[in-house]
This record gives sequence, structure tokens and C-alpha cells, in this order.
Amino acid sequence: MSGDTLRFRFGLRPLAEVRPWGSHVANLHWFGLTDGWYWVEAGGHQLLRYRDEAVARWDLERPYPDYYVVRLWEDLLTLRWALHEPVPDDLIDLVADTHPPREWPDEWSDAVDAAIDLEGDHSLYLSYLTNAPVLTFWRHITDGQDLVSVGQRIRSAGECYFEGPERLVVTVPTEEFFAAVADLDRRLIAAMGERVAELERTGPPPDVELDLEQLRLEHGQRAEWLARRLATPRHVDWAKVRAGVAEMAAWPLRADDGTEPDD
Repeated sequence: MSGDTLRFRFGLRPLAEVRPWGSHVANLHWFGLTDGWYWVEAGGHQLLRYRDEAVARWDLERPYPDYYVVRLWEDLLTLRWALHEPVPDDLIDLVADTHPPREWPDEWSDAVDAAIDLEGDHSLYLSYLTNAPVLTFWRHITDGQDLVSVGQRIRSAGECYFEGPERLVVTVPTEEFFAAVADLDRRLIAAMGERVAELERTGPPPDVELDLEQLRLEHGQRAEWLARRLATPRHVDWAKVRAGVAEMAAWPLRADDGTEPDD
């Protein structure tokens, strides 16, 4: 668990190759200008790396998700906030994607909603990727050490598009996880600052609408997102979450086919 075993990596597509939005009027904005690639380096593994077959099938430029880097950044800010405090030992199965799958009823209580929310706060949202792995992050105290574990589960249903073992857990000191999120934040904001400044010098591409004043304003706001998120109080009603987990434990077990329930 030595330093530099966890990094969030990304690359931005060259500005001239960024794809505008809009079917009638082409336009660009801060979100769209983060067009690029991203992946996670953890314990010598590259998470979210596509297999060679998927690269060839989709004719990918790089073996990583080709998407807007801002999505990774936004979701990691939420994860950083959620990991303000460790998860109690009796709830780790919930957030670590290791609790047994259940048959979902038509209705459930607010306590179950609280448990679902906690589980969601500890997972990286990747539903926009085809058959994406499940990536979970949870903070825990083990043998007196403050740690963050990163879990990956390659889905068993459907075709496998991503590299890696079916189950993988990499554990690092909590401060290393915090530093990795802060590093991503610094690098993305710096790279986008350069992109905004370049567009201010050159103007938008031909036939593309871009509000440069709004772009600069949003960039300044985005640069403060991490600090503002961490300054927001977080309170988890652990008793309510436990009640939700107990309610779910009474539901019938189901065969795990790698799919997720419709919440």
C-alpha cells in the first residue's frame, strides 16, 4: 500500500477534433469540451480498460472509455464527499457490492431508500457505458489503519468488453485516495483553463455557437466545486440504513445474472 498506487487518468481530445453538440445548431460548452478518454490505475491494474476485441469491434482510438471526462470528475467529487467518514463494518457488504442479490418487491420503505442511496454514493456511475464493470469505493478502519478499498466486478451477463479479473479489490491509505481525487481535480481544471484561454484567443470554431463569457464563468465555478462539495455537511442516518438493510435481507434471494434491479 505504498504511495502512488491509485491514479485517475484522462486525456482530452485535441480541440480541433472535439465534436459539437446539437442536431440543428452546432454548439459547445464546458461539459462538451471535456471530450476525451479516462481510466483508473489501481494496484498495477488499469480499470476501465477495454479488451482488444472491443477496441477492434468499435474501432476505438484508445482502449478506454471515449466520453466526457467531466462525468468521471463529477462522480469522483461525490465519492470523495461520501468517504468523509468510514463505513461501519456491518454495512461494508452493502457498499462493497458483496451483498447477495434479492428479488425486488413492488414497494419498499424509506429505510430501503436510505440504504440504496448509501450504496449509490459509494459506486462510480457508469451506466452510459455498454456492460460496464461495477466500480465501488468504501472507507473503512482495519487493524487501526484508515483505508479506502476500490472494488471492481466484471459483469457476468452478456459479452465481456473490459480487461481484468472478474473480482478485484485494491486497498490504499485513505489519504492516498483523497490525494488522487485532488490530483484529478487540479489536472482537469488546469487543462480546461488552457482550453478556455485558447478559445478566448481564437474564438469558437466556424459555424459553432459558443458563449465565451459563460464558458469563463462556468470554468471559474467548476474550479471551486471540490472545495464547495467538501464544505457541505454530510450526515448519514446509520440506524435508518441498517433498518433498510434488514428489510432487504428478508426478500427472497435471486440468481445473480449480472444485471441490476430497476430502482
